[in-house]
Amino acid sequence: GGGIRGFMNDGTTDYRSHHAVDSLAFGHCDYAYRNLGRPSRIEIKQAASSFEVAVDGRSCIRSDKIKLPSGYFFGISAASADTPDSFEAYKFILSTTSSTFRQEPRRDMPLEESSPQHHNDQASKQSGSDAQYTELHRKLQIMGQSVDNVLREVLQLATKSEGRHQEISRSFTTKDELHTIDQRIKSIENTLHEYHTQFANLQGLLKDSHSSLNEGLTQQMTHRM
Repeated sequence: GGGIRGFMNDGTTDYRSHHAVDSLAFGHCDYAYRNLGRPSRIEIKQAASSFEVAVDGRSCIRSDKIKLPSGYFFGISAASADTPDSFEAYKFILSTTSSTFRQEPRRDMPLEESSPQHHNDQASKQSGSDAQYTELHRKLQIMGQSVDNVLREVLQLATKSEGRHQEISRSFTTKDELHTIDQRIKSIENTLHEYHTQFANLQGLLKDSHSSLNEGLTQQMTHRM
C-alpha cells in the first residue's frame, strides 16, 4: 500500500506536534509504490493555470488554486512512520515548457556562469548516471532470474524428496500389518504347544501299551512252562 499527499506550509504550522497531519494535505491519491522492483517517477508540473503532481505517468493531485512562486529552492527529505521504508533519489531534473533541462544546484554551492563546457560536463554526468542505472537494472534482472532458477530447483528437489519419502513409507510394513503377523506367530506357537502336549500324551499311551504287552507275554510264557 501507500499514498501520495501534498502539503503547503509557510512555516507557521508545526507538523511534528499536529494531532492529524494527514488532514492538512491539500490533495492526495493512493499509490502502491512499495516493492515495485523499479524506481517511481514523480512529476510536479506548474502551468499558467494549474498545478499538477503525477506519479509514473498517472495524475495524482491537480489544482487551479496553487501556484509555485519563483526564486525558491527545491528540497528532498524522507522519513518513516510505523512501516519502515528506504528512499533513494536517483535523479532530480528541472525543465521549462521549452524542454530546456538543467540540474538543480545545491543550496550550499554558489551559482556559476553557464558555459558550453559546463553543459557538456552535465550531459556527460547525465549519460554516466543513465548508464549506471541501466547496468544496475540489468544486474538486478540477472539476479532475479538466478533466484527464480534456484527456487525452481529447490521445488524440484522437494518434489523428488516427497516422492522418495512416500516410496520408502510404502516399502515398510505398517503397524497394523506387524500386529497381524505377531498374532499369527502367537497362533502358530499355541498350535505347536498343543501338538507337543498331544505327542507327550501319545508317547505315554505307547509306553503304557508296551508295558502291558510285556507283562502279558511274560505271564503267558510262565503258564506254558
